[in-house]
Amino acid sequence: MTLIVCIILVLGALAFISYDLYFSHRKAVALDKYLKGANKEDLKPKLNSFLVKFGKENRKDLEQKLQNAGYYNKELASYYFPIKITLVMIAAVVVLFLNVDLLTKALVFSIALVVVIIVPDFLLEMRKRLMVKRISKNLPYVLDIMSVCVQTGMTIEASFAYLSKELKIFDKDLCYQIKKTSEAGKVHGIEKALHDLSERLPAPEVSSFVLTIIQNLHYGASVANVLSDLAEDMRRIQLLRVEEKMGKLSAKMSIPLILLIMFPIVIFILAPGVMQIDLNSFGGQR
Repeated sequence: MTLIVCIILVLGALAFISYDLYFSHRKAVALDKYLKGANKEDLKPKLNSFLVKFGKENRKDLEQKLQNAGYYNKELASYYFPIKITLVMIAAVVVLFLNVDLLTKALVFSIALVVVIIVPDFLLEMRKRLMVKRISKNLPYVLDIMSVCVQTGMTIEASFAYLSKELKIFDKDLCYQIKKTSEAGKVHGIEKALHDLSERLPAPEVSSFVLTIIQNLHYGASVANVLSDLAEDMRRIQLLRVEEKMGKLSAKMSIPLILLIMFPIVIFILAPGVMQIDLNSFGGQR
């Protein structure tokens, strides 16, 4: 009974907050339109503004988190927190109608609450790691193309601008990162844009690439040969990682081999002899 009352209070509080936010927004929009003399209403901006209220304080961080995970539509951040709240309300209603005891309802609702709060952020973090890993794997090819661009007379900034258009088919996530770096370089400078790139993609390959570019920009050396050598080094490192995984594979396979092959063989060898033993004869001798 206590859980039911708590769930009803939570749902009532959420409904009151939603009601208050909705009508406060309606009043603000009506006042703004009255002052500006607008006559037409647009439902989509109204809905977006209403949904943003739930996560307005963390909107920038959430947008950056979604972009780091490969979701580049900023409108998705508007629906992130409302979807979480909706899922919590649905879970509360489902738990309320479960035909189980009160303790089980509380346990199920607690698990559902933890899943709704933690799992989406965990999935975003996992997607970010996979994206960084894939970009690091494809980075040597980008370095080769950039080296060719520099050898033809392009600057680093022009190479980034060219690659931001040509990499869409190859890797859209890498293309987005190159495009964002190119646009940031036009505003803040290429060095600041490269530092931002290394922060968005925390991988050793990206850090080596950024440090190499910045070092050559400072000393004015030719970067074409350096990029080719760096791409070759990255390929060697990737090959060494594959060889390391292959070396660890034999040690990892020893456990299933022992459990699934050695023990059954021992049982097959000993089973006939054990089955021929007459345990009743031992009891009669006693």
